[in-house]
Amino acid sequence: MSSSDLKSSILAAYRRLLRPLVRILIRNNVSFAEFSEVAKNVYIEVAEGDFQAADNNTKQDRIAILTGLTRNEVQRLVEQRGRSRSDGLTNVNRIAGLLSGWHTDPYFTGPYGLPLDVPYDGTDDKTFTELVKRYAGDIPARSMLAEMLRFDLVKETTEGRIKVLTRTFLPGADAPESLDRLGTAVRNFVETIDYNRQEMDPNKRLLERTVTADAGVRLSDLPQLQEYVRERGQFLLEEIDDWLSKHDPSVEPSAEPIIQTGVGIYHFTESNNDEAPK
Repeated sequence: MSSSDLKSSILAAYRRLLRPLVRILIRNNVSFAEFSEVAKNVYIEVAEGDFQAADNNTKQDRIAILTGLTRNEVQRLVEQRGRSRSDGLTNVNRIAGLLSGWHTDPYFTGPYGLPLDVPYDGTDDKTFTELVKRYAGDIPARSMLAEMLRFDLVKETTEGRIKVLTRTFLPGADAPESLDRLGTAVRNFVETIDYNRQEMDPNKRLLERTVTADAGVRLSDLPQLQEYVRERGQFLLEEIDDWLSKHDPSVEPSAEPIIQTGVGIYHFTESNNDEAPK
């Protein structure tokens, strides 16, 4: 395939990829100018991190060449980015990590593997404060409790303890946290596909499989399929979560490199709106 054919295929794929993302932007009153500013920043970040030459003296010149942006625009965006750093750890990550730890850490589970009801704090280490310290980064325990109560993930018992109600965090569609999930899930899926395209050894590629109903399903059968996928998918994910907990490198630290990894499962239905207009 020639370079021009490859570029055409890439742009066609990105057109399909962007349709549902642009739909979300328009629904939430995000203009093209605002999206364009984000896209420029990402171009600069990727060029700087993945394609940079060893000579830092011409760093911004090289970024400008790779991205097609002007050198002045690169300089403006780099300086702007430097004033708005974040740790990259969202509430979704923190809450999901805490829920996972609460359900898998032997210190916070009972004889049958059920998560314990814990006090907020106290002299015993089996407290909500300790859970937050272990699994939610530097967020204050009181703020985390308020968030989890807001999403009905926990409740306070009459004995003054905190009881976890679910292992899964699924924020509502109108919550900012749902957009955190969108960014993380789409990024991870695309990274997997890109990794597999570049890895020549099939045995080293990451699992990425899809099963599709060749002739579709009856509308009346869709709720049954949704329930089946939800139950089986949740069961598999909990098994994998248990395996990951048993192999947690923080339990027995070593000099080996640590790789961030995980597994995602999704159920899709195709919409006529996702097809490009004729």
